[in-house]
Amino acid sequence: MLIIPVIDLMGGKVVHARGGQRDHYLPLKSQLTSSVYPNAVLKQLLTWFPFTHIYIADLDAIEAGKIDKAFYLQLHQLFPKLTIWLDAGIRNLDDWLIWHDIPNLKPILGSESLNDLDLLKQLQPTEFILSLDFRQGNLLGKFDLLEKTELWPDTIIVMSLDSVGSDDGPDRQLLRKIQLLKPNAEIVAAGGVRGKEDLTDLAEAGIKAVLVASALHKGELSVDTIRQIMN
Repeated sequence: MLIIPVIDLMGGKVVHARGGQRDHYLPLKSQLTSSVYPNAVLKQLLTWFPFTHIYIADLDAIEAGKIDKAFYLQLHQLFPKLTIWLDAGIRNLDDWLIWHDIPNLKPILGSESLNDLDLLKQLQPTEFILSLDFRQGNLLGKFDLLEKTELWPDTIIVMSLDSVGSDDGPDRQLLRKIQLLKPNAEIVAAGGVRGKEDLTDLAEAGIKAVLVASALHKGELSVDTIRQIMN
């Protein structure tokens, strides 16, 4: 199972996401890095463990439409072998076109932001990742994507915003529901991972990847644990 660290960006700094309440996010405090600046955080994170993928939630882009493409081009130059999954609040084809030409960057279409359902039909399944964003068990967004699984791509993030930064554990019931809707999809769990036991349970349940932030920065996951889960 692939373990993907999460970086939440706000105002040019890395913040600690908690419960999806973005107004209350505070600067990152981590046992892995003393910095709150993304380039330094990434460098120290990758020095600690050679992760192949990173997930970035650009909250300025998601909330206010502030786009900084130059930053991501620079990020690719600094970390050319790193695959970046980016949620930048893509709403339509014009938004997707901003990002599609950056090497090793995979744009994420979040149900929370999407306002053009035709975009899912226009793109190839390998050209994006779909994030199904849930709060209190309800799918966020304008469209009932749970009824349109034929539009889903190969990789689906199940984002449980209530669980983000919490000690509640992953929403296994929700993950199972999505697995049953699209058995052949690669399901990515997001939110609530507390440590090794949760990762082991998710791997045994057939989850292909997991997004992790709090457990990493709180020191709940060792290098040996990550290596064991990812092999």
